[in-house]
Amino acid sequence: MTTLIELHDHNVRISSPQGLLGESPGFANTFETPPVFGFEAIGLTRLHPQQNFNQFWFQLGLDPLVSKNKLFRHHADLAFGHLESITKQFKLEGDTIFAVPSHYSSTQLATLLGLVKHCSINATGLVDLALLALANLQEHQHALFMDVQLHQTVITLVTKEQGEIIREKVLPIPGTGLLSLHDAWANTITDAFIKQSRFDPLHNADTEQYIYSEMENWLKKVAANNEILLEINNKGAIHQASLTLKNFEQRAKSIFNRINQEIDGITTEGAPLYVLERAFLLPGLQQEMPNIIAVSDNTITENGFQHLDLIKVGSEALKLISKLPLTKEDSSASSTVTSTTTKPSHFLFEHKAYAISDINLPKLKLSTPITVSLQDQEYYLLASPELDLQLNGSVLTEPSVLKIGDCLTVNEHSTLEFIQVQ
Repeated sequence: MTTLIELHDHNVRISSPQGLLGESPGFANTFETPPVFGFEAIGLTRLHPQQNFNQFWFQLGLDPLVSKNKLFRHHADLAFGHLESITKQFKLEGDTIFAVPSHYSSTQLATLLGLVKHCSINATGLVDLALLALANLQEHQHALFMDVQLHQTVITLVTKEQGEIIREKVLPIPGTGLLSLHDAWANTITDAFIKQSRFDPLHNADTEQYIYSEMENWLKKVAANNEILLEINNKGAIHQASLTLKNFEQRAKSIFNRINQEIDGITTEGAPLYVLERAFLLPGLQQEMPNIIAVSDNTITENGFQHLDLIKVGSEALKLISKLPLTKEDSSASSTVTSTTTKPSHFLFEHKAYAISDINLPKLKLSTPITVSLQDQEYYLLASPELDLQLNGSVLTEPSVLKIGDCLTVNEHSTLEFIQVQ
């Protein structure tokens, strides 16, 4: 059985043809003996910051570590330690293909292959992660993929030519990754506690660690409910602070604005912007990039195994796959699909056609963006508690697949009809 490893530095994902096997964040901590990796290491980042490492997948290479220790000489040693822990944890062996971030240089790819030779797995394929994310692209000549990493965001421009999707340009934007966002939100949380409870959680390593450990859960809750009451137990004393989704959105605004400015230098007019759904839900992202489209987190796995025969070339002289055929929809299913159930490519508004990615038109004067997610080669329209959305006359209360001929009424005054443009 072939395994697929996605090298997201914030959370390496491991999959088989049957689906996700597990995840392991790209963190290491050397405080304990032996050193720990993944989720266990994340739990020590603020308690033992001098022994914390999280740049080894981002800066994969043989340059000596700035923070020297007896166990690891360079980032490649740390990456090997993490990879070895993953293979042991998930009992991996045999053929493995790697989906790698678009910014990796040929030297970094060679380093990766060198590490794998000392593990229980065999590297039999390398493919650009952005290509797998966008291999379902059908309607557009050009598209952008936004990879939100730990230390940076990477924008990849792809082009569709003669049934293939090809990587054209890659733009890393340093300092705009998840760590910067989490630090900004940790300051937002701290400001709220100081103002409301006269308690500074960042002055104590345990409560600081608690904030960062709970960050993902808190972000999900505030996104679902628009507000959240946080509690921190400090030596038996309970401190509380109330925050709204707007608080988190405003703190992230400058980071997302910077990404927007950089995108202007790489984009092609009309090219839609895609991001994996885990990043799509980050507070503030949709407000600053209202036309962004979510791609299911499982898309990379699905496309990786669908194109396995092209990606898996053996263990000798591996080269990065930087172009792939477009993923075709299931022909047996499509033969029975009628015109009323075909996926739309555009929508009509005031007698003019717009791409699906432009659904948040300024003319609609929306208080919050309409959310469209690309999953399993279908566009899903998501419900919103802040918008009055009616699909074909019925109030939208759950995700619905968009089909040709569907009519969406927004806030009772604007109607969008979904069509397909060849």
